[in-house]
Amino acid sequence: MDKIAFVVGLTGLGMVGAVLIHPFRGLLIYTFFAVLRPQSLWKWVLPEQPWSLALAGATIFATLLWRSTLASAPYTVRCQWRLPTFNVGHRAMAFFAFWIGVTYFMAYSQEAAEFWFGEYRKLFLMFFISALCVHNVSQIRWLYVSVVAGLGYIAFEMNHLYFGSGYLWLLRRGYDGLDNNGAALMLALGVPLCVFAWDGIRHPVRWAILALVPLIIHAVLSSYSRGAMLTLALTAPFYLWRCGNRRQIGGLFLVVALMIPVMAGKEIADRFFSIDDHSKDDSAQSRMTSWGIAIRMAQERPIFGLGIRNSNLFTLQYGADIEGRTIHSQYLQIAADSGIVGMVAYLAVLAAAFWCLAQSRRAVLGRDDEQSRTIRWMANGIECSLFAFAFGSIFLSLETFEPLYILLFLAIQLWSVCRIELPHQPVLV
Repeated sequence: MDKIAFVVGLTGLGMVGAVLIHPFRGLLIYTFFAVLRPQSLWKWVLPEQPWSLALAGATIFATLLWRSTLASAPYTVRCQWRLPTFNVGHRAMAFFAFWIGVTYFMAYSQEAAEFWFGEYRKLFLMFFISALCVHNVSQIRWLYVSVVAGLGYIAFEMNHLYFGSGYLWLLRRGYDGLDNNGAALMLALGVPLCVFAWDGIRHPVRWAILALVPLIIHAVLSSYSRGAMLTLALTAPFYLWRCGNRRQIGGLFLVVALMIPVMAGKEIADRFFSIDDHSKDDSAQSRMTSWGIAIRMAQERPIFGLGIRNSNLFTLQYGADIEGRTIHSQYLQIAADSGIVGMVAYLAVLAAAFWCLAQSRRAVLGRDDEQSRTIRWMANGIECSLFAFAFGSIFLSLETFEPLYILLFLAIQLWSVCRIELPHQPVLV
């Protein structure tokens, strides 16, 4: 009952706050739910209701109403609002969205593509509605914290189940349609977000955020996902490179490294070190075969591809072991489904996000005020989290993975906001 009251209460607050106060109120709770997925976490308690859909509808309505009201206001009122403009990241995302639409209509089977195209539409719509709604650094900070809170709570629940009953949720059930690998990668994105929030925040709450790191790492280990474990191990050095408190972060890493053998146990350790035996691993061999299939598909249809998730219809004909085999690589999946043009467009979005983060850091170079420190630690956290996803998605097909689009939005919008909030920054780029 308390979980129902929690979700209903937050949904009501978001919808009412979006319409009566500011659309950001609805967007903030929508983002939290988009990460937490309460309908999956508590599905045996919550009634089957479109919680996120209701919040999205209220946010979209409130945003369009707010922007149209502001546009029709007297000039003196509009001058008091310096709203961020679209930058290269927004434009790259717009082209990627356009090309996904083109490849849907050019698909071999639109019926097979319909579900995935619907997911894409939702992601693109909320990305650009968010861009119209978010206009200051404080709002981006709140969205950042909402992502951390969502991932941290999922990790808490996974650990609670494991230590309470020994049940490995992520291994047995995945999470909200993701298999254990996708769910583990989702949680792995939270480690750099937590580390850099702790590194930059001066409030005592930073220690509560830091405490989420071992919870998240243990949840990832309990998923038995070698890809997510490898992602955590290979991206950790980048935290030391970007963080300010290198000695403290280094000490934290040492403590975690000493704890991992205890947290993991022999079975998980054996699972991780079996990466070296990829020549004898059926999963690895199947993945290599599907990658070769995707390359052949992209070479045969380099412009439009086969259509969104249409490649799965043909993988058996190209030599896969089973019918409907997924490509198991974000980049090659997009190349097979939306052509090399689609893959290049997707890579352009990632590159633009990293560029925007670099520009945001450059804008606060040499500054030591509170706002500049906030921009710096957020940029570092988002960058390392995106880097973790960019590496981990080499082995997974996660085209409609909503946490990625949230991180891309935060990266791209941060630079647009910096251009109007920081002095001596050009508004147009």
